[in-house]
Amino acid sequence: MNINEVAQVFIEKYGQEERYTKDIESKLVSWLENTTLEEIKEILLHLFSEFIFFTKREIKEVMKSQLVDVLGSYALESICIIPMISKDGRANSSFDLTMLLKEVIKENDIELYKDTIKVGLDQIDDDISTLIFFDDISGTGGTIVTFLKENKSDLIGRKIIIRLIVITETAEIMINEYLDTQKELDVKVIAEYKYDKIFKDHKFLNDSHRILINNFEETIWGKGHQNIMGFRDSQLLVGFSHNIPNNTISSFWYHTDFSGKKEEWNSLFKRYTQLNRKNKKQSRSNQNLSVKREGGGSKVGL
Repeated sequence: MNINEVAQVFIEKYGQEERYTKDIESKLVSWLENTTLEEIKEILLHLFSEFIFFTKREIKEVMKSQLVDVLGSYALESICIIPMISKDGRANSSFDLTMLLKEVIKENDIELYKDTIKVGLDQIDDDISTLIFFDDISGTGGTIVTFLKENKSDLIGRKIIIRLIVITETAEIMINEYLDTQKELDVKVIAEYKYDKIFKDHKFLNDSHRILINNFEETIWGKGHQNIMGFRDSQLLVGFSHNIPNNTISSFWYHTDFSGKKEEWNSLFKRYTQLNRKNKKQSRSNQNLSVKREGGGSKVGL
């Protein structure tokens, strides 16, 4: 496959206006230089040609359609929209989607009650009978199942609607298996797209190709790491304008910020996490500390 042709097809599909799509051809060339093995390069380039990217505009169009569907199905005074935040309060992709939803509402003059969108379950009034959650992807089903388990007492007796852009077959199975054992919960999960592992029944890539990429990613993380081939072997090729999910094959989103074995790496799509933010904050702190030490605590240049 020709790098320039593959990059041009990507540009024609997704443009170059966003953080992940800007200068994509030069990023692609640099990324492939992470390996000297031509066979690995060819497989990675083929995988890139099948990468699915959701631009901010497309995400907002999907969310508008999802919201209109919700508002047409349930009484406005009975619903509340909240992000699917974990018990420890960590922000996640559901929080990102809720922020985008506010843009959709404003740009399309969609009328909602002032308190329809809340931050957490502890803010929900007793008369709210339907809770709506928006998220970009469920790759393994683990985040959704954990959320339902942790908040079961607050969810029983209410309709729970989870609107996703993407779900995998693995996630769908895990969620359904959990809900089959929880008859008290009334949960409906609706996704716009469903994808499976990229190497499963692929027309051109076979198991020997999968093993080559698996072994290549072992050199990135170390043998047995959960991010090899995407979190818990998810094998996805999906990205969103706000972030790249860890379910995507990890060589697509690895960066030296992560605690992997590669200290030199040309990133294609950097994934942003709590760890990234912590490292940046620590880096700024260290820089400030260094300045203070060099200046001896006195003001300079004034």
